[in-house]
This record gives sequence, C-alpha cells and structure tokens, in this order.
Amino acid sequence: MSPASRKRSTRDRPAKAPLSLDAVVDAALELLKTEGLEAVTMRRVAAALDTGPASLYVYVAKREDLLRAMQDRILATVALETPDPAHWREQLHALLARMNQALVAHPGITATTLTEPLTTESTLRFLENMLGILLAGSIDPQDAAYAADIFTTLVTHAAIEGDVRRTDRREDAGAIREIFEALPPDRFPLITAHADRLTAGDSQQRLRVAIDVVIDGLLARAR
Repeated sequence: MSPASRKRSTRDRPAKAPLSLDAVVDAALELLKTEGLEAVTMRRVAAALDTGPASLYVYVAKREDLLRAMQDRILATVALETPDPAHWREQLHALLARMNQALVAHPGITATTLTEPLTTESTLRFLENMLGILLAGSIDPQDAAYAADIFTTLVTHAAIEGDVRRTDRREDAGAIREIFEALPPDRFPLITAHADRLTAGDSQQRLRVAIDVVIDGLLARAR
C-alpha cells in the first residue's frame, strides 16, 4: 500500500485544543450567533468541540449552567462606571445602554435571563455598579433596590423586542401602525388618531424615555 493511500495516522492529525470552560462557552456563543438559541444544546456544543457531551460535564453540569456561563461572558463585556454624584443620571443611561447593546448583539440570549437568575459574577458586578450609581444620586436605598429591578426589566424587554422585530414582520412598527390606522375610528378614535405616535421610535429610543420616566419618579419621591 502506498503512503498516499494508507489510512492517515491519528498522530498526523492536528491536536485538538484542550477543553476548558472558556472553550465551551466560545462554542456555545458561536452556535448562538450562527444558528440561534435552540441550537445551543450540550450535544451540539460537544460536537462543535469534536468531543462527547460527557466531556462537558466537568465544566457545566447541564444546559442551564451553560446558559448562565454565556450570560456571564456577555455581561462581562459591559464596561462599568465609577459612580459620580455630579453625573449619575448620565452614567446610569450609559451603563444601561451598554447592557442593552451587549444583549442585542447576541440575539436570543435575553430570553434566558427571564428563566435563569442573574447571579453570576458579572451580573452581580453589574447590579453592584447600578446600585452605586443610584445611591450616588441620593436615591433612597429601598427605592434604589426597586429601581434596579425595574431598570433590568426595561433593558431586557427592549432587547427582546428587538429580537422579535428582527424575526417577525408582524411586530414591525410599520406593520403595527397599519393595523392601528385600519381600525374603525368610531370605536377607537384615539388609537387611530395617534397611530404614528404609538409606534414612533425604535426600541433604543423607547428605552431611554422609559429610563428617564423612572428616574424622574425616583427624584420626585426623594423630594
């Protein structure tokens, strides 16, 4: 048998990169990017790493653990603020905008935050920073705690809205406006009259307005 026709020796093959939690999360995020959240399973991630699912259990015991690790990696990219009483409102807007951008850059991951508690190292650091900014603004600690939950909800909802509108034409603002405008004016006079305003602005603009409304409410309570 000629050397060209003999079966390739395993020693001739490139060595696989060693497994690690980082490698597992890298593979999962690549699947999320190319095929969506449903493709992120232990079996598919293992296949992408040229190994078996059992090999992943050293790093993540189940899919939920993998999703938390992905959340942690994504939130770790969000730059934090050094709370400044003179600029706390702008800092809060900037911090929440960066969180939203990180989620939007990974379509599908936001849905996992609704079922998986945000208790990873990166999410806790984010919460710590948000509380620090609110307290720097002289917001009552209990109000700051409530507001942190509200702001997180607003950001995740805005990211989910962006995901839905990317995949479902029926949720596009233009399509919704057409539905509103086609309603019987005698039954829905206000919706038909203000259809353009009800559908104005993208998710980022709506998020900024929602954040300002909550901040104004917090300041009013403080007074």
